[in-house]
Amino acid sequence: MATEINSTLKHGYEQLNKDIEQFDAVFPITEDMNITYNGVARLVMLDRYSFKDTKKTTLKEGDFVLLTVKEDPKYPARGTGTIVSLDWEKGEALVQVSEEYRATIDTFSEAEDGIVKRAIITLDKPLELYYEQIAMRNAHGLAQVEISPEKRYEAFVKFYEEQKVKNFIPAGRVLYGAGSGTDVTYFNCYVMPMVPDSRGGISDHRKKVMEIMSRGGGVGTNGSTLRPRHALARGVNGRSSGSVSWLDDIAKLTHLVEQGGSRRGAQMIMLTDWHPDIIEFIISKMQNPRILRYIIENFEDEQIRTLAHNKLRFTPFSPKETNMYTGILNYKNIPGNGGFDDSVIRDAELKLRDGGTYTVNDSEFLTGANISVCITDEFMAAVKANAEYELRFPDVENYSEEEMAHYDAEWVNVGDVREWEAAGHAVRVYRSIKARELWKLINVCATYAAEPGIFFIDNANKMTNAQAYGQKVVATNPCGEQPLAPYSVCNLAAVNLAEMVNKDLQMVDFAKLEKTVRMGVHMQDNVIDSTPYFLEENRIQALGERRVGLGIMGLADMLIYCGVRYGSEEGNQLIDQVFQTIAVTAYEESIELAKERGSFPFLVGETGRETQELREKFVNSGFMSRMPEHVREGVLKYGIRNSHLLTVAPTGSTGTMAGVSTGLEPYFS
Repeated sequence: MATEINSTLKHGYEQLNKDIEQFDAVFPITEDMNITYNGVARLVMLDRYSFKDTKKTTLKEGDFVLLTVKEDPKYPARGTGTIVSLDWEKGEALVQVSEEYRATIDTFSEAEDGIVKRAIITLDKPLELYYEQIAMRNAHGLAQVEISPEKRYEAFVKFYEEQKVKNFIPAGRVLYGAGSGTDVTYFNCYVMPMVPDSRGGISDHRKKVMEIMSRGGGVGTNGSTLRPRHALARGVNGRSSGSVSWLDDIAKLTHLVEQGGSRRGAQMIMLTDWHPDIIEFIISKMQNPRILRYIIENFEDEQIRTLAHNKLRFTPFSPKETNMYTGILNYKNIPGNGGFDDSVIRDAELKLRDGGTYTVNDSEFLTGANISVCITDEFMAAVKANAEYELRFPDVENYSEEEMAHYDAEWVNVGDVREWEAAGHAVRVYRSIKARELWKLINVCATYAAEPGIFFIDNANKMTNAQAYGQKVVATNPCGEQPLAPYSVCNLAAVNLAEMVNKDLQMVDFAKLEKTVRMGVHMQDNVIDSTPYFLEENRIQALGERRVGLGIMGLADMLIYCGVRYGSEEGNQLIDQVFQTIAVTAYEESIELAKERGSFPFLVGETGRETQELREKFVNSGFMSRMPEHVREGVLKYGIRNSHLLTVAPTGSTGTMAGVSTGLEPYFS
């Protein structure tokens, strides 16, 4: 495809630049641009991050376009092509699919010559065919919040140069949105408050989740505030369908909302280990009938076995099917008859033993979200002690009218049954379970269904800087790298460690690393002032804590270039040194930004004056208490611009585009 695009530009980029003139956000193609990437990396760049002519105002024959080559409802395949002809009356186009994507065409007549018919509305015309165009748009857009023309130009040059040489790769939302003039968010991560335990509250929660996802954000939700299955719902004189069913309803939004025009939504849904519905939640996404049967046969807890059984559907064999499998076994020992291998015979034996086939009921349940169990310290202590663990919830069935009014107003803000009980409110113990039985269930399901994940929520709250300004973590974003407080957001970006190595010396260039980190913190701080805000609660939270998520990609490449094995003692020591440099430099730069721009407002406090007491509380919070003394002293003296600065996100798409290992993963064979 690289040859194809470069050939197109060689003979016709003047025409494309004329098209680009109609779009203020897009920078023209120049002779010195050369980064187009190859293969899937280029497809990711064009499909996910390139600015498109969405209204099709410049679309014409001969244009290079993106299209869905294989129109499979579940597993569509994207690709590129060239417009052969356009029929505007019928709204149809003939597209010559690029050669490297023709193998995915599943219609024989189309596959023969690579020409497919597609609705014009489904075609995307990218106007940014070079990565430099995207980097220039990003740098220009994010530099506009600087306070003077001189500083805007200086920031633009600095931001662009670091992106152009691929030292620093902003997250996908920034790449797609920054400088585009569109209404999409530049934040990847959002976490909602706990879900209010009422129909109206759930509806309002759904509305906000839908709004966030439609603008391009991923959302984390903690449903531990929803009353358990069969609990009394007095208002309708009935019983609750339970937290898990309501959470599935929220998860279904993922399948409905097209995200920012470029991708489907993403959600993380969590439930805490003390919740009475936790077993149902853990089993909810198990799609393997054999593992469900294993659970039924190998777990002691009756409720676990019952819920696993309810997830299964059994279909008895017809007489014809029974005869077929019997025939396989009858013929297995007759020479020359059958020729069945051991696996076929074993399968027939199992099927005859069962007398039918097992499938899973409601196989789409909760598939719109990743799920994780919030793990408390008390639960882990019970696991270690091999003790019983109580599943409990506020005693809503026995509350007085006054107590219920207080519950409706305050429970959603507490969201922790331990705190609720400590405050003197009645709590009902629904049942006790062996902690190790529940822990085993989590592990079995996580092993064979890849879910649920686990999130040590108490540990997150001990370590978060947010404790300094009186907030607590309630959930993580969809990929789990950001433990966030209600309405918190985070803008992500990554230092490309593959570019931080002097390859001749096989050594990390720490001076280069520090320079890139400083630029990255500055650029990400600008994101917070540049992105559109569409929920007032998110705007207040984002501007109040000015959270930054500076991460990495290409760690495995860095180790390869340094001649060090991933996972070795030497490799781990080098990684520690690199991450320490990133952490310290990022916090140092945030202190420098505070000198010019002021500290994040939540550190300033309600009086409008930043007090020494608030600063001391911040530097003694979980993570900050472990920082080097000069960093802590710097915060005490000058304040700090950003409440949080570090994360390690997966960088799946951006790392793939950059052609390096994603996040901190090794290369897999």
